[in-house]
Amino acid sequence: MTQDSRQSLIELLFLALYLDDHLSIAEDEVLTNALDSLGWESAQPREIFIFQGFAKAREAAGDAIKTDEFLLSHADVFKRDGTSAPALTWLYKILGADGISPTEERFLQKLEKRLFPDA
Repeated sequence: MTQDSRQSLIELLFLALYLDDHLSIAEDEVLTNALDSLGWESAQPREIFIFQGFAKAREAAGDAIKTDEFLLSHADVFKRDGTSAPALTWLYKILGADGISPTEERFLQKLEKRLFPDA
């Protein structure tokens, strides 16, 4: 996975958590393990990116139009980098750690439709 894809994945995870308004212990554990597994190849420390990513996701979650734009722009990074399938797999794995809520399901369906429009 490219660094741009990693960053987009992390920010989309944060957005999904804000939209769902629920972070379970199971999700937190899987998210922490995922962040470690994904690796990091940036001069900017991952922790600084995480704080900034949470802020961007929180802002996007506050408005439906911003949420859609955020989701679509990040999906476009996956498409450009050829990482759509792994990104979607990670999202399902993390968000599904405690079961997929209706909000998470809508989020994932919208993303999936953007990533794989012909499916």
